[in-house]
Order: sequence, then C-alpha cells, then structure tokens
Amino acid sequence: MRGLALVVTGALLLLGACSRSHDGDSVVVREPDTASRMHIAATAAAAGQTDIALSMYEAAAAAAPDDPEVQARLVSMLLKAGKPGPAEQALSRALSRKPNNPVLLRWLGNLRLETGSAQEAMDVFDNLLSRDSKNLAALNGRGVALDLLGQHDAAQQVYRTARAIAPQDVQTANNLAVSYLLSDRPAQARDILLPLARQSNLPPRILNNLAIAEAAIGTGQVEPGITATIDSGDLRTMAASFGGSAPADSPSLAPAPEAKPAG
Repeated sequence: MRGLALVVTGALLLLGACSRSHDGDSVVVREPDTASRMHIAATAAAAGQTDIALSMYEAAAAAAPDDPEVQARLVSMLLKAGKPGPAEQALSRALSRKPNNPVLLRWLGNLRLETGSAQEAMDVFDNLLSRDSKNLAALNGRGVALDLLGQHDAAQQVYRTARAIAPQDVQTANNLAVSYLLSDRPAQARDILLPLARQSNLPPRILNNLAIAEAAIGTGQVEPGITATIDSGDLRTMAASFGGSAPADSPSLAPAPEAKPAG
C-alpha cells in the first residue's frame, strides 16, 4: 500500500506543470488540472486507496463546480466509501447549480435507492424517463425501485424493456435475474445468468447470483470453470430463503467470508 501511495504522490508531481525562472533558478510546481486529478482518483480507487481517491475527487469537484460528470464521480465515490450524508451534501450543491441535469438527477435516484427511499427514487427515474424513454440507467433504476417495493412483475417488465434497448448490457440482465430470484423463479434467473457466466472479467456478483439460483433450484450443479466467491454457509441461507438448499459439499464454491452476494 505504501508503494502505491508513493506512486500516486509521484504522479501528482509529474502531472503538475513545472517552470523554471532564470533569476533564482527556482522551480514552481503548478496544481494538476481537473483531468489529472480525475485520472489519479480513478487509479487510486481501482487500487483500493479510498482516502486518496476521495481527496482527488473532492479537489476536482471544487475546481469544476459546473461539471456534472465530475460532481457525479465524487458522489459515486462517497457512496462507495459508505458516506451517504456527504454524498447527499455534494449532490445538493451540484443540483443547486444545475437542477435539471440528467446525470445529476440519475445520481439523485441512485442515492435514494441507497438510502432505502424507493418511492422517491422511482419519482426521480420517472422524471428522467418522461424526457427520454430509452434512458437505460433510468430504466434500471426504476426496476430496482419497483423490486424494493415488492412489485416484482412490474420490475421485470421494466428490465425486459431495457434489455430490448441494450440486449448485451450485463447490469440489466443481472437485475432481471435478481428480480426473478426475489419472486421465487430461480430457474428463470439461472437461464439469464448462465450465458453471462461464460464471459470473462465479470463482476463477482454475477457468479454469486448464479450459484444462489442453482442452489435454490436444488441441483447444486454449476458448469465447470464457473467459480463463485460466496461463502457456502451464506449460500445455504440464501438458497433456503428461495425454497432451495445447497449441497453439503459444493466444490465449485470458493469460501470467501468477506464476499457478499449482490444484486
């Protein structure tokens, strides 16, 4: 970790523009620009250096208060860091400057989902969809809100609409599969997830959700080479909630207590 911090510090120095005066032969290092800060923040976030990433995103947001994308990145990072209060404050500041910006409104909806205000989130996403009925992020957000409200059939229709717009979108497919799980239809969830699981570089939640679907069906069978990261004890608990049960010994599941199934 210390090595990464040194690399990031070095990057900060390299990204600052240097000028040398001829009189005192002094070196002046200017502050990195917004793009440089964003690059450093993204690199730090990918390496798990949350504090450095947040510091850079905050600096970038302060330097570019009218850039919705920069403000949204800060909000996103604050949510990932488990700081919904500061995320709300940052988003409120950004929305006070650009109240109708679709990027910021989408994050307002996401923030409402994160804090459990599903109906308020759906109102935000409906507003976005009234402007653009093919807004994929808003469709997914609306579907998640409906699932949180227990309206799974309606949520699944929204996800199917989204899939018609973007058939290859992994997030939409996963959301539909999770909705099927929540409505006790694990076989349909498996049918959605299995083709995804053959792809490379998938988020762990896809394979975890597939394992849950298989366990809920009761087969305990997962294709060779497909390895989930959900703990076997957690798998049994999740499967039981959907009326299924995992086998006592499931070699395709790699124990990882810190990993949590995500939808």
